[in-house]
Amino acid sequence: MIQDALLEQQIPERYKLVSLIRQWGLVNTDGLLDEHCRVYTHPQIEGFIGYRLEGKNAVVFGDPVCSPQDSATLAKAFQEDCEQNHYGVVYTMASKEFAEWAAENLSAITIEWGENYIMDPSVNPLNNKGSKAVLLRKKVKHAVNDGVVIKEYVDHDPNIEKQIQEVSEGWLKKRHGAQIYLCDINLFKDREGKRWFYAQQGDKITGFLVLNELKAKQGWLLNNLMNTKDAAPGVSEFLITSIFQILEKEGCHYLIIGPLPAQELRVVKGTNQILETVTRWLYKCATRVFHLKGWATFWQKFQPTPVGSYLVFPQKNLNVSCIRSVLKAYNAGRM
Repeated sequence: MIQDALLEQQIPERYKLVSLIRQWGLVNTDGLLDEHCRVYTHPQIEGFIGYRLEGKNAVVFGDPVCSPQDSATLAKAFQEDCEQNHYGVVYTMASKEFAEWAAENLSAITIEWGENYIMDPSVNPLNNKGSKAVLLRKKVKHAVNDGVVIKEYVDHDPNIEKQIQEVSEGWLKKRHGAQIYLCDINLFKDREGKRWFYAQQGDKITGFLVLNELKAKQGWLLNNLMNTKDAAPGVSEFLITSIFQILEKEGCHYLIIGPLPAQELRVVKGTNQILETVTRWLYKCATRVFHLKGWATFWQKFQPTPVGSYLVFPQKNLNVSCIRSVLKAYNAGRM
């Protein structure tokens, strides 16, 4: 059944949810851990669907969080429960595999709106050839020459946590104009399966990133890459390439970031030409209003493999009400 309880539950239940996310989650990790996220569970399946109820629509964060063999059963049960409660459903950040299944089994409209970037830490981009690799090496060398060092935070040190938090707060203050984001930043909550790395120049922390464990992929999600306004040039690149070197030594072959918005909608399936045209136009407007372009250029220096990210509208639930619900679930315009 749909549960009205938020994710802020008793500690054992919270721990179980976090463990499931570390096992089966992907780029939807932060949204699923947000305090406003609700959960749908099935008595015969170990897993859940994480969503926000906005208006009359359940806005889902990513694929069902469960074993792939249980995904279809859980999604069908969730759809039936929502229909009984007169809720529409939309999946955001869905995988290509789930989108294709939903198109066939849930009469869904599917839209490829962005992409996740997958990288193999054993293939360090610093060793590649071409203009992108040359630029990357220059960036990293600049940070090294400025005395930046990269460290992993492994102890409970209030001073380091305070400095990392201050970097985060300063980074947020630098953002201007209308914004759209998944959830508030909680750097040191739900510590199981998290790793923190920071850049230090002298006695000051000037940047950091967070890794979230993805057990099913035997890899990591990289997010919360931030630096200070006065950080040395190349700090972000130095952090990321340092992570490559660390994970390579640990035998890791999977690192993912995303999703990042595409310049324009790519594949749109399951709708008529008029609705497709309107949808593509609305997306172009959104990319301008919410400044969704730019990050892809930064990440392409690391020569990742792009994998599509999808919006999925079961039972053709693509309408004005649903789009409003998605924007609200993603805090459009808030700061």
